[in-house]
Amino acid sequence: MSNLTKKINARNSLLALGVTAFGLLIAPNSAQAMNLVNRTDLTDSDFNTLINKGEFSELFVAEGRIGDNNGRENSGERELGINTATGANVEAGDLAWGNGNVYDFSLMYDGSKVTYELGGKTLISNEFSGLANSIFLRTFAQEDRGNNSNNSVKLEDLVFNGESIGSLSSLGAQNFEDVDYLQLTDISEPFTLTGKTSMSWTGNNPMRSNLAFQIKVGNSTPTSVPEPGTIGGIFITGMTGLGLSKKNKKDEEI
Repeated sequence: MSNLTKKINARNSLLALGVTAFGLLIAPNSAQAMNLVNRTDLTDSDFNTLINKGEFSELFVAEGRIGDNNGRENSGERELGINTATGANVEAGDLAWGNGNVYDFSLMYDGSKVTYELGGKTLISNEFSGLANSIFLRTFAQEDRGNNSNNSVKLEDLVFNGESIGSLSSLGAQNFEDVDYLQLTDISEPFTLTGKTSMSWTGNNPMRSNLAFQIKVGNSTPTSVPEPGTIGGIFITGMTGLGLSKKNKKDEEI
């Protein structure tokens, strides 16, 4: 290959590098896709460790729980709720869960308003605002107790902003309580999460949060991505290299 051809190829490569870096520089961060993280082995203790280490902070939590399962208002036990990170309830609803019945639900957040719908009930809160880049979904079913067994809670046909993300469920057994987690990362508000949920059991139904699910919305430690300054540096380096290549060519022609 001739020296001239080599110089042309080098110049074109540097130009391509500069154009690519410039494209990264001007591309919006929102172009990042939502990611699913396998949290099959995560326990409640592990989740609390993430919070204590600052790797995740809750903004708000939407929940569904068996409560006292009578659907009466002001009964002292809620079946639906929007809670703060400390567990304080800011909005509550009542629902008589049908054993094995399937209910549609949706959770919407636009950066300042939370709208949570389940079983024909709607909870709305304006208590929360700001960024949310991560969601943990949790399901929990207690072990068999007395005349209660086979406790099961399911989140199925889950769709996040139009993208299917599968399902999550927990099933209790004799001497075994079951907790399961699923995490969504790299999200941005506004978002809409929809799906179907059901609770089932044999014998007496459990009480309170012994059969429940939570949607924990908050922020995880940011993943490592090229900073705008770094990308700009790549662009400048590429264009500088192109300029030097042109200069060297002129020097050789003199």
